[in-house]
Amino acid sequence: MAAIRLALDHGVAGIECDIQRTRDGHLVVIHDQTVDRTTDGRGPVVSYGLEDLRRLDAGRWFAPAFAGERIPVLDEVLDVARGRVLLMLEIKNGPTFYEGIERQVVDTVRRHGMEGDVLLISFDHESLRTVRTLSPGIATGILYAARLIDGPAAARAAGADAVCVDWHFATADVVSGSHDAGLAFFVWTVDDETVARELLALGVDGITSNDTRLLGRLLKEG
Repeated sequence: MAAIRLALDHGVAGIECDIQRTRDGHLVVIHDQTVDRTTDGRGPVVSYGLEDLRRLDAGRWFAPAFAGERIPVLDEVLDVARGRVLLMLEIKNGPTFYEGIERQVVDTVRRHGMEGDVLLISFDHESLRTVRTLSPGIATGILYAARLIDGPAAARAAGADAVCVDWHFATADVVSGSHDAGLAFFVWTVDDETVARELLALGVDGITSNDTRLLGRLLKEG
């Protein structure tokens, strides 16, 4: 939550975060499918009940100043972001598969009245097709890191509105082809100024970065 609040203070247009599920069925925001790297705990997220998961320190690994940070539940993130920013929510589904997570995410977004304020993304394109069936009004985007023969076709197969691509695979023809197909085009993860400038020149619609000040400055420069 400290990172999300800082990004909001910096005036970002969007925030990307990742959704996993606890053993007792709660949606939580954490990137890895295990807690080993970013907390003082060990084991898969799905092996923890929410109460035990929330006891873990999720900040000290980054810096002493963030000791005591907790893994947030999705509701907390939606509450903070509502009306302020686009949320790109990645459904982490695989290699640990959370059966029925799509309906849970959709229901949670609806409960907060944020159907128009989120972009649900995933490497699991089947999961996104399920989201499209459950809620045609929630925007979705396929994630991939490859030279696909036809990225727009993959997006159409999932019923998606956007492609979200590892920036290394963002060439001029891929960007223009996606736009010609009516798809938004996002790239991840870029922290280098030169690379960011090149991607903006290609006409990408969004860049995921760890450096919110860098992108804010470049966008102001036009």
